[in-house]
Formats: sequence, structure tokens, C-alpha cells
Amino acid sequence: MAPDPNSASGSGTKDEASVKVPAKDPKKKDDKKDEDLSEEDLALKQQLELYVERVQDPDPGLQKVALESMRTEIRTSTSSMTSVPKPLKFLRPHYGTLKAYYETMPDSDLKKYMADILSVLALTMSAEGERESLKYRLLGSEGDIGSWGHEYVRNLAGEIAQEYAKRQTDEASIDDLMELVQEIVAFHMKHNAEPEAVDLLMEVEDLDLLVEHVDATNFKRTCLYLTSAAKYLPGPDDMLVLDIAYMIYLKFEEFPNALQIALFLDNMQYVKQIFTSCDDLLRKKQFCYILARHGITLELDDDMVPDDDDRYALQDIVNNVKLSEGYLTLARDIEVMEPKSPEDIYK
Repeated sequence: MAPDPNSASGSGTKDEASVKVPAKDPKKKDDKKDEDLSEEDLALKQQLELYVERVQDPDPGLQKVALESMRTEIRTSTSSMTSVPKPLKFLRPHYGTLKAYYETMPDSDLKKYMADILSVLALTMSAEGERESLKYRLLGSEGDIGSWGHEYVRNLAGEIAQEYAKRQTDEASIDDLMELVQEIVAFHMKHNAEPEAVDLLMEVEDLDLLVEHVDATNFKRTCLYLTSAAKYLPGPDDMLVLDIAYMIYLKFEEFPNALQIALFLDNMQYVKQIFTSCDDLLRKKQFCYILARHGITLELDDDMVPDDDDRYALQDIVNNVKLSEGYLTLARDIEVMEPKSPEDIYK
């Protein structure tokens, strides 16, 4: 009789130790990934891996050449990022290795070069909230921040905002952060990214820096963003933002716009400053009409309008003395002084 397969005296397959076999060989998987790369990408990957090895070489000469070559590859790829650059993808597995080796390096220019590279690699490899890109930037060579591309600068700005908030809570020094803020703001203002510069300065509560970085090519866009942003800010932040916009307009002699902000702020000292800063009588007449339209009562003095006759004429405008005369002039110009029948109008 055949043995019962369910009995203890069966084949004994249940008592045999089971051995787990991986579904796929990891080595074969990596080989397949390399096979998917083009010849050019594979050559770049191998070249970068060689740089990683040589960076850890005891010979400082080899280290320097490898670091400079790696910097060149990364800078070229990050100058205009539409997706994650290939050098950053290929260096991802080596990020931890490079960080560990950095800690063993003696203080030198080579260590600063390595910090520069780690700062850029952290752009896509750092863990959330670690702010490693900023950390290594502060430890780096302090070269041109814009050479690593706009995306890198934007990421740094975000990390600075987080670090600033933390240091304010800890009451720690922010001097090194503010030096970096100066560089980033200068970069943004030169590359038509005024809103990003304004946002960063708002985060670090130092919007006054904006006045020295605006120029004739970007001050209008900057002020437009400031006045728009002020509508969404709580007091007194909204007034501070408008105050900066006023100073920028005054700096570039955009007096009518400055006057509108001064009236919104209800600051008569600013109004007087506009009159004393402007030498053009016709423009002062325009200011007076604006004041009259807003119903502002203002006594013009010698500093605002030095000539007596001019001052009396402008004061009449402010007081709306000429308002009726102006309406009559307009009525004559459009020929509505005499009543008209429909036939006169629709002829």
C-alpha cells in the first residue's frame, strides 16, 4: 500500500528547511540599467564614478583635478534645469560617500571645493528639512552663486528662510545668512526675478536692502509687486512694504506714483518731501490737482514752492478755487454750454 502523503511517515517535505531565493539578481538589475543608457550617458556615468574615486585619492593633485572636472560637469548641466541633470542622477549613489569623506578632509581649499559640490548635490539628494544645501554653501568657497543655475539659487533662498526662522527662535547670529541674502538678491534682481528677491527679503525681515539693489530697468516691476503684495499682508507689514515702494519711486523721481502711495499712507511729511524733491512747476501743478481731487488740505510753504506767485497759484488749485472754472472750460470744449435737442445730437 502506498504511504499516506499526509502522515508523519510521508516524504517529509514539511520538515525540510525552506531557502528563500531572490526573485531577481540585484547585480543583473544594475547591469540592465546600464544597458538602457546610451553610450554617451554610460561614458558620463563612468567618468563621474572615476572622479568620485580620485576625489578620495591621497594625492592632493589628483583630488584637485577630479574636483574641478566634477564642478565643470555639474555647472554645465545645472545652468538651465528643466529636469534633474544627468550628473546629479549619476552621483546620487555616491552622495553619502562624498559626505563621509568630506568630514575626514583637513581644512583647505580642496575641502571648500568639495563643500561647493555637496551643496549642489544636496539640491536633489538632501533629506527634507535638513537644509544641507545651505549648510555646505556656508562652508564652501563663496564663489559666484549664480554659476550653479537659477534653480540652485531658488532652493538656497527657501532653505535660508527656514534657517532664519530657526535662528530667530534660538536667538543665534544671522550675519552669515545675511551675506548670502545679499548675493541672492543681487542675482535675482539682475535676472528679472524681482518677486523672488522681494519674497526672500520679506522672509528675513530686511526689505530695506531692496532700495540699493533696484535700478532703472527693474524698479517699476519691483514696485508693482510690492504694492500688489501689500494688499494681502496684515498690518503693520503692509505699511512697511508700501514705505519701501515709496522710497524706490522717490529714488527714481517717479513723483506721481510716490504721491499716490504717500496719500494712501496718509503721510503729509512724504507729500512735502515730494514737493521739495521736484523742481518742475508743471509737475507740481499735477501734484496739486491730485491733492485737490483727494480733498487733501495742505498749506504750501517756501520750501515746497519758493516763488510767491507760483505758490499762490498752486495753492488755489489745492483749494479747488479753479474747479468751477475748469468745468466751464471743459463744457465749452465739448460744446455743451447751450441746451441741445435730440435733433442737434443725432444729426
